[in-house]
Amino acid sequence: MSANKNMRAEQQKVAIIGGGAAGFFAAISAKSHWPKAEVCILEKSNKLLAKVKISGGGRCNVTHDCPDIVELSKAYPRGEKQLRKAFHQFSATDTRRWF
Repeated sequence: MSANKNMRAEQQKVAIIGGGAAGFFAAISAKSHWPKAEVCILEKSNKLLAKVKISGGGRCNVTHDCPDIVELSKAYPRGEKQLRKAFHQFSATDTRRWF
């Protein structure tokens, strides 16, 4: 998104590459920050949010009711350290509030 303040809102366009969970999150966030912007999600397949539908087993769910970031990140053995950092920026509580 251009930081040019002289650009009229009607001319602003945002392209999101990828129709997965992150793409939809980005599109919703862009629209909430720039309501007049045209936001377009580009996905190469014909299945939007396909991975969201098949993810499961609790390992992909970061909306658990566990306010302790260290404890929650232990449930993700392959990404514990990375998720701990991410949860400090945007916690499970923040995710639930966002939804």
